[in-house]
Amino acid sequence: LCIYYIPFLIAEVRKIKNKTSVFWLNTFFGWSIIGWLVLIFYSSLINKANSISVVEYVRKVQKINKPKEYFKSFVSTYFKTIEVFS
Repeated sequence: LCIYYIPFLIAEVRKIKNKTSVFWLNTFFGWSIIGWLVLIFYSSLINKANSISVVEYVRKVQKINKPKEYFKSFVSTYFKTIEVFS
């Protein structure tokens, strides 16, 4: 039984995001040699859970690059001053 769940154990040790998927796919398709080998391959090559998606990265970069409140107020005051003198 332990040999049957080797793909899930690999996914668990590597802490991949889709370890639940690997478990259920292994439960239903692990009985075939091809399914078992594909799951070993999948659990070995998939990205680890600590990697972030592109959307998460963009949100993180946008959060870092947001202008500070004092800078925003300075810019708005500057443009209002220009409008008054124009």
